[in-house]
Amino acid sequence: MSNVQSVNNEFFNKNAQNYDSFPHADEMTQHGSEVVLREFAASTSDERVKNASVLDFGCGTGLCAFKVAPSVNHLLGVDASEGMLQYLNHKLSTNPENSAIRNKLATVNHLVTDEAPLPDPELSQYLSGPEGGFDLVYSTYVMHHIEDVQGVVNTISKKLLKKDGWLIIVDFEGAHGHGHDHGHDHGHDHGHGHGHNHEGGEAHAHCRGHHQGHHEDQRTHEFFKGIDGEAAEYVAHKGGFTTEGFAE
Repeated sequence: MSNVQSVNNEFFNKNAQNYDSFPHADEMTQHGSEVVLREFAASTSDERVKNASVLDFGCGTGLCAFKVAPSVNHLLGVDASEGMLQYLNHKLSTNPENSAIRNKLATVNHLVTDEAPLPDPELSQYLSGPEGGFDLVYSTYVMHHIEDVQGVVNTISKKLLKKDGWLIIVDFEGAHGHGHDHGHDHGHDHGHGHGHNHEGGEAHAHCRGHHQGHHEDQRTHEFFKGIDGEAAEYVAHKGGFTTEGFAE
């Protein structure tokens, strides 16, 4: 595990129970889930959406998963932070508003790699056989925490998606502050990118890696600010998510 990933895990494990109250968390979750469902529905039939097997890459405390799960057949939330998943499952099992999705949402604590895209038994359950794989893999505001975005996208495309599956990424785009190995100033100011004009982030819809969309200027939210209004230093990443060199 890289040092960046270790710092990420340490932060998210420590702050899991407070994560949902971070500034703009509800707003960005609503935005992210709407983008994911809209882009997926636009790319396929209503029947396939309803019957879809979906993976939430970096699901965290389930903020987006809880909004996507009602529209699909089954959703697997994957996250490297055990603390975040523990809080997700606590909310899933105790909050009455989540009762309708308890039988269609599962989680696994795992760091997705090319060598081990999923652990057992999930590997056999979801990926074995000619029909194995997910109809949709999505991530919302996760990729800017990843050092090797292209490598992760390649792994998802090759190891997790069905042959005609879709990858949808919603994230900040461009360089945001000055990242380093032990923390990052999260005052997100301006971004630009590809896809539709979604304020606060970008949707990158790929069918097995094929990009669709057009170029737009964007404004991203100043998401991670403390109660004093100052940008919070809390997690390492490498200057934001960009599509430079992104495989088409």
